[in-house]
Amino acid sequence: MVAAIRLAREHIGLPIIVPALISWTFLFGYQWAFSLAYHGTQPTVFSYYSGIIGDGILIPAANLGAYVVLRRLWPHVRWQRLPLYVALGLITAFAAFLAQAGLGVVNWSMPSPFHWSEVGRVHFVVMWAEVSYLYVAMAASVNNWDVLRRDDLAWRSYLVGWLAIGLFALSLVADVVRFSR
Repeated sequence: MVAAIRLAREHIGLPIIVPALISWTFLFGYQWAFSLAYHGTQPTVFSYYSGIIGDGILIPAANLGAYVVLRRLWPHVRWQRLPLYVALGLITAFAAFLAQAGLGVVNWSMPSPFHWSEVGRVHFVVMWAEVSYLYVAMAASVNNWDVLRRDDLAWRSYLVGWLAIGLFALSLVADVVRFSR
């Protein structure tokens, strides 16, 4: 583990713990903070695999993979397309909101279909930013596929990111199945 962190620091320039902590704080930490003041009866982030394992571990791991990919492909990233990725992030986050409401999955962030609580509104903004960031990394990877494949660290980070996203999707499906009964 120490060797992996040292390798990442040498190849990336920023201690890998910094983006990991930022990611964890914005994906899981704020929900943890909200849960300390929550006195309702709806399930919180701690009731969901996708909340604990997904937001707490898997999505931060995907973000680290995306961070490494973007650092390695930095000169090739087409930043003029950023508004497109932000718009796609907004559409994706809104589609997730509609899907949650349509499935009738209520919890502390959506206590009734189509109605967000305070934590739900924060979660929407965080999800919008998260998905937009992953769209940037994915587009940079696809648009620079040959460069990505020649860079071992970027390629491994890309694969780890997709593995984390796939496992997060499975945790989300498990939660929907569990709470739809």
